[in-house]
Amino acid sequence: MEKGTRNDDLTAVATGQGSGYAVLGERVAGILEAAEEAAEKIRESARREAAELERLAAVEAERLKGELTAEASSLRTEAEEYARDMRLAVEAYATQHRRQAEEEGRKIVEDSERESKSMRDSAQEMVRQVEGDVRRRQEQLRAEVRMLEHRKRDAVERLREIAALVQDVLPSREESLPKDLERRAAPSS
Repeated sequence: MEKGTRNDDLTAVATGQGSGYAVLGERVAGILEAAEEAAEKIRESARREAAELERLAAVEAERLKGELTAEASSLRTEAEEYARDMRLAVEAYATQHRRQAEEEGRKIVEDSERESKSMRDSAQEMVRQVEGDVRRRQEQLRAEVRMLEHRKRDAVERLREIAALVQDVLPSREESLPKDLERRAAPSS
């Protein structure tokens, strides 16, 4: 039933027109039917609207899901790139410091070797000087010993000559003087 007809029926019942309770019952039944039809139309409209809202919500949920998935994927990609960049930076930093440490180590070793070589060369030079000094001193001492032995032989020879002269001049008692001088000279030679 249409809305206008219902209103007319209600007006007729209210004014007392019509044929009594039968008309009133028909009219109430018509109103109830109209109300049920209207309620069914409203329910159907609500179902359609709910279905449309559900469809729109599903579409929006899919859109948001895709957007959030893309954003998460983008963030994951960014995080992986950042982690890779950080790893590369750390590796570069470590490599640089390792190279610096190796270079410093090489310099220390080179300096130590250079210092060691210098000290070894100085020590060898000192050894050569000391050996030269020792040889010169030995030669000097040998020369002095030879000179002293020569002087000793000369002295012994002179003493013998003196003893012989003295023996010629002195009596036989002095014959023991050259032997005595020879005896004293013998242990020292």
